[in-house]
Amino acid sequence: MRKKQIGFFLFFLVACSSTPNEDSLAPLPVVRCPAGSEITLTMSNYFTRDGIQIDVPRMDALQLRYNRESGTLQIKTTEETPALLRIPLTVDGQILDLFVQTLPMVAHRFTFTPDPGVKNVVVMGGFNDWSRTALPLRDEDGDGTWERTVYLKPDRHEYKFVVDGEELIDPENPVFISNNIGGWNSILDLTQYRKTPPGQFWKAAVKGHKLTYRFLPPEDGARPAQIWVSFNNHPLHPDQVDPQPDGGIVVNTRGLGSGKLRIMALDARGRAIPENVTLLSAGKPLSPDNAGDDWHFTVLYNLMIDRFYNGNPENDQPIDDARLPDLANFMGGDLVGITEKIKAGYFDRLGINTIWVSPVQRQPDSAYAEYIQPHRVYSGYHGYWPILPRQIDPRFGSEQELHELVDTAHQHGIRVLLDFVTNHVHKNHPYFKNHRNWFGSVTLPDGRINIRNWSEETRLTTWFDTFLPSFDYPDNPEAIQQVVQDALWWLETFRFDGFRQDAVKHVPHAFWKTLTREMKSRFPEKQYYQIGETFGSDELILSYVNPAELDAQFNFSIYFNARTHFVADSTDFAPLQDIIQTNLSVVGPTHLMGNITSSHDQLRFIGLADGQVNFSDDGTRRSFEDPPGPVQHGSSYKKLAAFHALDMALPGVPVIYYGDEIGLMGAGDPGNRRPMRFQDNWSPEEKDLAEVVSRLSQLRRTRPTLALGDLIPVLADGPVMVFLKTYFDDRILVVFHQSPREETVELELPVAGNRLVNLLTGKETGLSGNRLRLKLKPYSFQYLEYR
Repeated sequence: MRKKQIGFFLFFLVACSSTPNEDSLAPLPVVRCPAGSEITLTMSNYFTRDGIQIDVPRMDALQLRYNRESGTLQIKTTEETPALLRIPLTVDGQILDLFVQTLPMVAHRFTFTPDPGVKNVVVMGGFNDWSRTALPLRDEDGDGTWERTVYLKPDRHEYKFVVDGEELIDPENPVFISNNIGGWNSILDLTQYRKTPPGQFWKAAVKGHKLTYRFLPPEDGARPAQIWVSFNNHPLHPDQVDPQPDGGIVVNTRGLGSGKLRIMALDARGRAIPENVTLLSAGKPLSPDNAGDDWHFTVLYNLMIDRFYNGNPENDQPIDDARLPDLANFMGGDLVGITEKIKAGYFDRLGINTIWVSPVQRQPDSAYAEYIQPHRVYSGYHGYWPILPRQIDPRFGSEQELHELVDTAHQHGIRVLLDFVTNHVHKNHPYFKNHRNWFGSVTLPDGRINIRNWSEETRLTTWFDTFLPSFDYPDNPEAIQQVVQDALWWLETFRFDGFRQDAVKHVPHAFWKTLTREMKSRFPEKQYYQIGETFGSDELILSYVNPAELDAQFNFSIYFNARTHFVADSTDFAPLQDIIQTNLSVVGPTHLMGNITSSHDQLRFIGLADGQVNFSDDGTRRSFEDPPGPVQHGSSYKKLAAFHALDMALPGVPVIYYGDEIGLMGAGDPGNRRPMRFQDNWSPEEKDLAEVVSRLSQLRRTRPTLALGDLIPVLADGPVMVFLKTYFDDRILVVFHQSPREETVELELPVAGNRLVNLLTGKETGLSGNRLRLKLKPYSFQYLEYR
């Protein structure tokens, strides 16, 4: 039985002073390992140079094995491994900290009773990245019930059974949810097995180089028993850390450079206290004033070139094909149109400082029918069917016009990301014509057609359609080199500031590592940003986010859960608050993941909020056969405003999908890609929403607590959710109310104050110590600043 640690003491090691460019490793993540399991950390992803020497210690509480050839560290925990463990690595003669957090697991028995004659039953879910083969069930005793015990985290899991190839929800489980593609997944909720949560550190004050962190105790009062403070993996000297009576600490950052200051701790009950991270710039907390090229204060606008604005009608060349619906054809949006809107100040007024443009490569001049029934016909208006690697589609514009777009954006202080397609090409592309061996086969070994087969087993081989061959990168390193050189050409030629990377999980890690290594080698002074798209488990998504690959991916764990609450007429926010806390633990308290309200692949939020579109709808069918009409309820705009407010208040990069600043209506693809409308055609409600989004964007860019502040939950009770964001002397109380009725709530806040000021309206609210009484309007949110 594990012994409890009693009392309060600090554990430090003497550190060698360092700056990031002297370090052998980039800041390491906290490794989250299920109890009694083994996990592999690719240490080479964090190497800052070649030839690094790493030695691992012997430890009683877990097993460590480092493979120098592959640069991987295998970590094996036991049921007795503490909830948090510090591993002192020796890296090039210096002691660096690696932390392992042991995750408790729950044994759950899945059962399924099929019809007689069934030969194969498999359970799949987010816990195994929807593998159709990894977890087969067995009918061991021959009673007709197939079963399997699986160890899972005490979280909320989506799953299905695969019965002789057919996907089925659990017939014995009445709880299910839309899978966002027209079907359903069963829900398994194991959150009741979680332990009582520990307390947390929060950033309280800054004075010169001294940073004060206070400790908010949990309900049981347990305080920190063991604390570790490190900077860029280096444990701080004890003289730099001063313990406080309340369990908090004061950290002296004098002499520290730029990087990550991390606080890790165990409490007196043996629980891991959530990681607290402060990003430093020249020893000072990161802020818009000292951020330089840092991306944490980014507000990103995602637009589709063809659907945004037609600035040059002379390049309009829609495809002449009677089978092709107008909604799936080229509509005339172009690069000149985007440049015109930049010059007119549209993005400045909206508070945007980064634009992500859809792919610009040359597209086919013909329409193509999908392999998937009902064989709808499309064009390449979206840019994802490249037929030439280094040529702009003339319907979008010219090289000169792309140069002008990027240069004009930079003059306005706006960075530009290019959406780049790496997984596939169109069959008319010269790479497919001249290097057929670079591509896989559309036919699986068993004869099945491998089209949009999203299973884990085929994620690196599946084609998106018969005319869109996927690269076989693992067997063709020369293909990796060629596509990487193409990507670098676009960066260098047009001075883009980074990439939005498409279909990341369908491309092997070797490609992303090669691309990122070449970007850093060719442009060592440039701080690019790469954000990817991966649908899957958090583990799969985050496996691509590291210094050797991508900076971020879209935070779908937040998106898919949050939108369910914000489209509702009334909701219970408790599960969402739980999701947010889990996400902070899994992804980290500071990061650059993308926070979205909609995208070109998802149902438009406003259609869902207005009740015209349902999660279970086939969004594509609705787009063509039964498109939603104008917004019918004023509350729909308020719901969307609140969702924007959530994205702006969480860590990561808020992403505004074009039209979501006004509530542009739509269903799924391609109805979620209707042409953008501008001010002259906005309704009063759309103008109000755009004004709210503009104010939120400006706040996000100027108030560091929104991007980097600690999040302290205050309340999640029915339709009310409240949390406090605190970044030293900057504190904002964030309040949501998702109900058609006015409501008054009384709150006991974790931090006392004198008054609160609404940052969007200027209205003041009195605060009696830490007691607050608030009147909440229907479908509303508030940002309340402590003063």
